[in-house]
Amino acid sequence: MAELNVETFWKRLNKIHAHFVKHRESTWNGANCISIDKGPSNDDTRYLKSTVLHHYLFGYELPDTVLLLTVDGKCLFLAAKKKCDFLEAAVAKLPEDGSVKSLKVLERNKADGNAANIEELLSAVPNNVDEEPVKIGVIMKEFKSNDTSKEGSILAGWETKLKDASSKTEIVDATGGLSVVLAVKDKEELDFLKKASVLSNKVLKHGLVKHIEDEIIEKEVKITHEKLAAVADEILEDPSKIGLNVPQDIVETCYFPIIQSGGEYDFKVSAQSNDEILKYDVITVALGARYHSYCSNVVRTFLVDAPKSVNRMYNTLHGMHQACLKAMVPGKPLKHVYATAVKYLKDDGKDDLVSCLPKNLGFAVGLDFRDTNLLLNTKNTVTFRPGMVFNLAVSFSGLKLSESAKASCQDGDAIKKLSEYGLMIADMVAIREDGADVMTKYGSALNDVTWSLHEDDDDDEEESDEDDGDRKLAKKIAQEEEAEPTGGRRSGRLAANAASAQETEGIAERERKQIELMSRKNEERLRELARSSKKNSGDDSAKKAEELEAYRGTKSLPDNVLPNQVKVDMANQCVILPICGNPVPFHISTIKNVVLPDPDSASYLRINFYTAGLAVGKDCPANTAKLVKKYAPYATFVREMTFRSLDSHSLTTAFRQISELRKRARMKELQDQEEANLVKQDKLVRTKNERVPRLADLTMRPVFAGRKTQGNLEAHTNGLRFISTRGEIVDIMYTNVKHAIFQPCETEIMVLVHFHLKNPIMVGKKKQQDIQFFTEVVDASQAVDAGKRSMYDPDEMDDEQRERQLRKRLNTAFKDFSKKVEAVAKKNGYTLEFDVPYRDLGFKGNPHKEMVAITPTLNCLCNLTETPFFVVDLANVDHVHFERVTFMSKAFDMVLINKDFTKQPWRVDMIPNEDKESIQAPLIDHYQEWLTDMELSYTEGPMNLNWKQIMGTVEGDDRFYMDTEEDEVTPKEAGWEFLRMFGRDDEEEGEGSEEESGYSEGSGQEEESEEESEEEEDFDTEDDESDFDADEDLEEQGMDWEDMEREAAADDRRKKRDGDDDGGARQKRRPLASAFTAPSPAEHICDWRLFASESDGASVSSARNEFSRTISVSKWFNSGGSPSNRRGNKQMELSISAKPAERAALATRFRLSNITALSAEIVVRPAMGVGSDTSGTRGVDGNECIDASGTVCAEVTQTCVRTNEEFDVSLEFSFDTVLKAMASTSASNSGSEPLSTGEAAALEAASRLEDRRPRKKKGGGKPKGVRGGQSVDDMGMQEMQDILMEYEVTDEIIEDENCFCTDGTVDCGEIVAQMFRSKLDPYPKKPGTDPVSYSFTF
Repeated sequence: MAELNVETFWKRLNKIHAHFVKHRESTWNGANCISIDKGPSNDDTRYLKSTVLHHYLFGYELPDTVLLLTVDGKCLFLAAKKKCDFLEAAVAKLPEDGSVKSLKVLERNKADGNAANIEELLSAVPNNVDEEPVKIGVIMKEFKSNDTSKEGSILAGWETKLKDASSKTEIVDATGGLSVVLAVKDKEELDFLKKASVLSNKVLKHGLVKHIEDEIIEKEVKITHEKLAAVADEILEDPSKIGLNVPQDIVETCYFPIIQSGGEYDFKVSAQSNDEILKYDVITVALGARYHSYCSNVVRTFLVDAPKSVNRMYNTLHGMHQACLKAMVPGKPLKHVYATAVKYLKDDGKDDLVSCLPKNLGFAVGLDFRDTNLLLNTKNTVTFRPGMVFNLAVSFSGLKLSESAKASCQDGDAIKKLSEYGLMIADMVAIREDGADVMTKYGSALNDVTWSLHEDDDDDEEESDEDDGDRKLAKKIAQEEEAEPTGGRRSGRLAANAASAQETEGIAERERKQIELMSRKNEERLRELARSSKKNSGDDSAKKAEELEAYRGTKSLPDNVLPNQVKVDMANQCVILPICGNPVPFHISTIKNVVLPDPDSASYLRINFYTAGLAVGKDCPANTAKLVKKYAPYATFVREMTFRSLDSHSLTTAFRQISELRKRARMKELQDQEEANLVKQDKLVRTKNERVPRLADLTMRPVFAGRKTQGNLEAHTNGLRFISTRGEIVDIMYTNVKHAIFQPCETEIMVLVHFHLKNPIMVGKKKQQDIQFFTEVVDASQAVDAGKRSMYDPDEMDDEQRERQLRKRLNTAFKDFSKKVEAVAKKNGYTLEFDVPYRDLGFKGNPHKEMVAITPTLNCLCNLTETPFFVVDLANVDHVHFERVTFMSKAFDMVLINKDFTKQPWRVDMIPNEDKESIQAPLIDHYQEWLTDMELSYTEGPMNLNWKQIMGTVEGDDRFYMDTEEDEVTPKEAGWEFLRMFGRDDEEEGEGSEEESGYSEGSGQEEESEEESEEEEDFDTEDDESDFDADEDLEEQGMDWEDMEREAAADDRRKKRDGDDDGGARQKRRPLASAFTAPSPAEHICDWRLFASESDGASVSSARNEFSRTISVSKWFNSGGSPSNRRGNKQMELSISAKPAERAALATRFRLSNITALSAEIVVRPAMGVGSDTSGTRGVDGNECIDASGTVCAEVTQTCVRTNEEFDVSLEFSFDTVLKAMASTSASNSGSEPLSTGEAAALEAASRLEDRRPRKKKGGGKPKGVRGGQSVDDMGMQEMQDILMEYEVTDEIIEDENCFCTDGTVDCGEIVAQMFRSKLDPYPKKPGTDPVSYSFTF
């Protein structure tokens, strides 16, 4: 055996022990000792932590050994004789200055099974105080997986003893401490890591890349990823193939190289090269070499004839890589790297790429290839230290390649076949005192990783983009071939151009059909609603409350009612309560709950009733809720009653009887609700003298009483009958079947027939609208043998053959039964047809709580395999809306809106993004679109909507499907058009362009390239646009503050002269303003932004309030500007106080004895996220909102409700509220108290300070809207979503013209008065007074 490097051994062992002693309670989990247990050796254990530690300490792997290191410096080593001899050299050279004080070698003793040695190991561990268990630190992951059943093994005996309860030991995880110690490398380790990194770099540069360029691309050789990876692996194992003189015995591969291309990219360390042919598109190469067992890793992505969008994406990745390198400095936590990457993307305007990042951006490297305790993720708080070495691996996954980007590539380029790609850069990085040092020097800039395979690669791409000669030729050839098919083969590029043009025309045609369909459906729905309203006119009995009547008079009361006794009448559902000696009956439905507290000297019974002003709760009977609502305006309600009795038996009996009666009443109501819409079915007429179609051994869903229900299904004259093996019968009438579905067994485990009923029927004690009968082809849970069976095993082949035959036989039996049922129904005058799901149109989604396969039929959208069933009748769907539809989203949601607005829409969540087009436009014979063919209109949007609020608003709008307001002049969007992301201006432009030409010769790929360049400009200038300020916009227009004042005053006078009532009515008629961001697409975008905020105000008169201090805020909502900086730099701060006359008036108003003092500090600013309209075109008439906050101080005299005595109260509180502008009912607002001299001076000083604020200069540029064919870029959409996520809509908004009027007047005094009144105790009690109590004693 080789010799031990004694000096290195002691240096590293003392390093581990010193760190263990210093950080024992934190990093090492309070362990008393460390046990490094090494099991048997094999090829799969080279990256185990124990193997790494053995190489670190001994330079070799010593299997089946135990090394114990105690906190007091003892080290014991248990192993076989040869391994003990290997360590004897270290025993003789124990350093005197080390923290390890002794080293004892224990030789294995087979005679006693190492029992004495194990006891000596345990005795060396220092005991804890108070006889607590001794904590032994182990590598927990290996400790749990080690095989302790091997007889005679040292490791097995030791770990079995540790797991024994008699040993009084507690196992803790020491892996974290070992990782931190191993992470900081010494000089020798850093040298090995550097040489390993250089080796990986040279193999990549002079081996693999050179082989790809010279032997594969140049000679046009086809090779698989796996074979190409094998070439790199051979070079790593024998570096002499590329001229490196490195001994082969100290070099090996970290892992088998990973090469990926063709659209399938997996950037996990566990990824593998597949056997697909190498594609010349986006190629990722990952390889790693080991030098003296120290690991390295390098990854590069090579771009072959990539379009500009891919190059730009790679530049973003490279920039993020450089930013992460700068963040890797000593003292910073590991999580700082990930935060830097996210910040770089957001600062660069690429927020959507954050979701494309991996979970971590690298890991610590050394003897262990990947230390999972030192990952560069978002949570790791370990700090960087000099001597650490990391593999920094940054990547983007799931990037989409747009059609416009593909169009810029030449014909034959492999990258044109990509729909999705990934990018990755990984380097070895050493942490130095002055920062990070990259040890893999292969270039990672764009010029170092791009390849061009075209001879004319020097041509300018922009010129080729502008040249549309090929497009004209493609159009001409396409027209000629349509007229006279030649049968010849066109070039690939021309065919691609023609296909692109055809696809573009198909999308435009589909949009036109959708707009026409929505208009037609709006008219149809108007007629349907008119007919239904005429049919249901005057039928409001269901809305009326039924009066409760248990007794017709006092004579009907039970005879045994005593004057001072709580009596429960179970027959009449009443509770008779004694009030002042008189029995008063209360119906059980009026009682909310009953409480029986624990008795002391007496027993108490408290009965709570449903009352107005409090939430009745979901358990409240529907009729009681209607009664409470009916009598709430003028009736007095009894909230609760408490009864006291010295005899606990009577109240306890009453409590139990009331509880039981409430339970019975609740169950009766639930049963009534279940059976409310049940329709009485006809009696089944059984077929006689004929053979009845029958399916045997079926299972029915839903089941009876929670038990599996099996039986036979028969088809009779007017319906089907299912008879279970327990005699349970379910009849399904043909007339009650709305949809019958037969689903054969292909990929599922069952074949079934499903009936969706018109009216629900009772199955057991529940009503059901979906009944299903099925037979399983294979068991849902099937036992699998542990042994591996050969694919040529005759028994397995027979099993598969039998399963195929069973599937075929069952499918045939169910299909024949379906046909026979159709024939029986038709013979007896009924119509019944079975649908079969269209599997090719199916998609994955989450309609309930799990992902399932959803398939459409002719009339339904359904999932029948999993429960609960998901069956949507397309005839009941009014509209389909797709949510969370963005360019970078991986999944989206689908909402199917019911025609019955009282019901919530159906939802299918988490549909994979690649399935969106298959739902909107599945290719049925390459021409038909499924939703359009089913005459279902659809829209899409970038976010989830509050459908409960939307449906409530739509239900109350009787002009929802009309295109005008109540005045029948003002236009509005009809029906669901308000959900359209870009409005209907696209339709007008599309029609105009269609009239000009059916095929625009300058369109197609050229327009897509222009759109792509516009998106580039949006990304490049986003940071500049975010700094845009409203003041700069005003400066460019040449308006100063005086001009703005004059313009605003003239605008106010014009509004007063023309009258605001009509405008206010029109604004008020937006029925969806509260449920959705805005009724029109333009407002839909604007309402996502924030208010402008600008210091501007004046004293305005108003005589309607007792305490009035008014300001004007009309300029805030007329100044326009960028949505990102309208609030923080504009606000108004005031300090106000009430005069004696005002305090007296307020005291009279609030019925107070006296108000001694009332003052407030108040701040007014535009509100954020509440009803905001940043379009800059509407003034305060748009029902804008402001935010008022501040502090109120008051001294007030109140009257005690207990003693009727007056006492003084001091109030000091803060408030923050939102106010909505309301139309004024008074045209005059003169004569109010103006601001005091001090208040006016303070306001003027604030205005001057605002004017001195420095302003930035910026070149103009028209702000982009959402109409006229323009679109919102991804970052703009992301900004809007971030705004909506950050600011929550306030629940309570003050709508009071006395506080905030639509003319821009804000009365701060009235706001303070209302806030002051809300803080007053409505039942003031003087301190020190006792409460007055009443009780009934009987």
